[in-house]
Amino acid sequence: MIQRLKAFLKFLSTERQYSSNTVKSYERDLKNFLNFLKDLKIENLEEIQVIHLRYYQLYLKKNNCEPTTIARKLSSLRSFFKFLYKNQLIKQNLANYLTNPKIPKKIPSIPTEEEINNFIEEIKEEDFLSLRDRALLELIYGSGLRVGEVSNLTIDQINIKLKIIRVLGKGKKERIVPFGKKAYEALEKYLVVRQRLLSNLKKDNPFVFLNFRGEKLTDRGIRYIIKKWGQKKGISYLHPHTLRHAFATHLLNAGADLRSIQKMLGHSSLVTTEIYTKVNYEHLLKIYMKAHPRAKEK
Repeated sequence: MIQRLKAFLKFLSTERQYSSNTVKSYERDLKNFLNFLKDLKIENLEEIQVIHLRYYQLYLKKNNCEPTTIARKLSSLRSFFKFLYKNQLIKQNLANYLTNPKIPKKIPSIPTEEEINNFIEEIKEEDFLSLRDRALLELIYGSGLRVGEVSNLTIDQINIKLKIIRVLGKGKKERIVPFGKKAYEALEKYLVVRQRLLSNLKKDNPFVFLNFRGEKLTDRGIRYIIKKWGQKKGISYLHPHTLRHAFATHLLNAGADLRSIQKMLGHSSLVTTEIYTKVNYEHLLKIYMKAHPRAKEK
């Protein structure tokens, strides 16, 4: 079963061109399942029955896994079993009998435009790190990029003059995303000190966002930077995806159409983008309840 798993992970990496983080996520989920089978004394694929998959789902629930986590793990299983069936390594795709748990739709916490503006404007651009952090925040909020897309962003993907970025998203899908004046100004300043740093270190690095050693910022490093600045400014829930949510919600509030937002975010389905219509509705409802004379609470 381990050999089958390795073949599947190689398929995801080479043929589907999934990112290393996505492949690792599949690996964790499926190793968890294989360990579960090992506890049941099941040593090969032919022994697996539907009841074992149902037991696994129950096992996840009893171990207090969130419905979203269970749904993700079951999705990994479905992909794995589909691969095995297509390659004639199993006679029947048993994962077709699995059903996802009901997942309550959560509205993401999103800072207001004023909070975002105040938060970013207060970052004083005094040295390499502050200039980098300002450019990083401006670009994520200004373009709605995922943390992995920012980490892997290279100099040749940015056209400063046209204010556009060629983004390589999930599954290596390419999209063109614009950025505004504030991100442009912050990037211009940062790129000067970035080049100076590399010259002093006698290094060359194609990636845009670097640490003080001239090395690429990792996903983890970017999350740490954003969380650090958020805590300084009293926005405790701030992380890269919060800025991505804010990008989409503030565009929608300003009248941008959902299809355009979908393309900029790189969502394959409009259904994923539609969560922002709910956020937009909540925003409008709050304004109405606060402002309308017949709606105000006494």
